[in-house]
Amino acid sequence: MFKITMSVLPSIAIPILLQFGPADQSGVAYRHDPSLLVYDFNLHKGPVGNVDYVKSLGFEGLVTSVQVPADLTKLSQYAGHVQTIPGFDLLAFVNYDFTNPASSQVWRDALPILASVEAPLWVILKGAPSSSAVAQLLAQMATESQAAGVQTVIYPHWGTDIESAAEASSLISAIGHPNLKNSLHTCHEIRAGNQYTLDAVVSKHAQVSALVTIAGAEADAYAGPFNPLIDWSDAIMPLDKGHFSLLPFLQELHDSGYHGPVILHTFGITHDPGHLQASLSKYAEYLEQVTP
Repeated sequence: MFKITMSVLPSIAIPILLQFGPADQSGVAYRHDPSLLVYDFNLHKGPVGNVDYVKSLGFEGLVTSVQVPADLTKLSQYAGHVQTIPGFDLLAFVNYDFTNPASSQVWRDALPILASVEAPLWVILKGAPSSSAVAQLLAQMATESQAAGVQTVIYPHWGTDIESAAEASSLISAIGHPNLKNSLHTCHEIRAGNQYTLDAVVSKHAQVSALVTIAGAEADAYAGPFNPLIDWSDAIMPLDKGHFSLLPFLQELHDSGYHGPVILHTFGITHDPGHLQASLSKYAEYLEQVTP
């Protein structure tokens, strides 16, 4: 796994800006009133059925994934249905693999679909041959997506080229493109060793973040180097499970002025049929405890 290092970022910033030209200072905005969205992991009802199901539970949006060309058909089906539902959001995270030649076209083909539902290009990067390749790709994505009316958002993910909000913010600063934003994820920050400083993570990075994901967790969830043998069951749980409180994290989101979507992470939760409703209830409980 390739890792971004702080020392190389300043040296790559100037060449990137020269390559893509001066950035338009009016980056594409993706904002939404505070609400709870949810991933489509393990729903298995198809795009229309998934949307209708989570909406009936009380969620205000849904997140799907895009990795291969066939996923664009699914994304189009989602977008077509969501466009008929006022106030319901569709998001998609795009997995970009530097070792897969198809990746370079998939994200570009996703842009008009994302634009049709005012969703950002939310990207996970892996397999990069160098730090400069990561930065150059992000600058290119930010520029091309801006032309399409779409914001580019980095998705930090444990075990990929960008693992934490701090790494993503460093890249954003080095690249200097106004259409490039960050996202915050409790599960990935926990893996990065920030479980008990999540409020500090928010304080440092909320101003450049467009999206947030949350999940329940155990109080002693694993933190450390990537290990494919370690699953997510200790860091992605229903909000009412585990012994770790998200209240400091949510309080700091409020205090930092974050107004973007909050998304319930559900990866790997397969044997708890009532977990979506339980998490909605727990989220409402958390919000009642947030001090205005």
